Amino acid sequence: MLLFMLLFSCWNSLFAQLANTNSVEFRAVEVFLNATNAPLAAYQLEFKAVGGDVKIVGIEGGEHPAFAGPSFYDPQAMQQERVILAAFSTNSVTQLPTGRTRVATIHLQVRHGSKLKFETKLEAAADSNGNKITAGVAVEEKRAQ
Repeated sequence: MLLFMLLFSCWNSLFAQLANTNSVEFRAVEVFLNATNAPLAAYQLEFKAVGGDVKIVGIEGGEHPAFAGPSFYDPQAMQQERVILAAFSTNSVTQLPTGRTRVATIHLQVRHGSKLKFETKLEAAADSNGNKITAGVAVEEKRAQ
C-alpha cells in the first residue's frame, strides 16, 4: 500500500509539471494602418508570428465602420503562424478612415511564457479610386481592460 501511495504521489507530481509546461493562453494583437495622404479604401498586408509557440486562431474586424467586418484571409495559411489580410470598402470618400485606424484584431494561442514577436509587411494601400497611397503598419498587443 505504501508503494502504491508513493507511485501515485510521483505520478501526480510529474503530471502537474507536464501540464504547466504545456499550458496555453490566449492573447489578441491589434493591427493598425496609418494612411497619411488620403482616406484608406483598401489594403493588403502580411502578418507573421515569429519565435515561440504561437498559433493564429481568429481574426476580427477593425474599429472604423468601413473595415468593421473581418478581413479576407486564407484559413490554410493562418495555420502556419502567417496570414495575409486584405479588405476594401466601397464607401464614399467621406466615410473612409484617415490617419491611424485599427483594421484588424488577430487572436493568438500562445504557449504560456512565450515572448510575442511579429513581422508585418504592408503589400498595398489604396484610396477610393484605386490609387496607391502612403500608409504605415503597426502591431500592438491588446491589453486586458
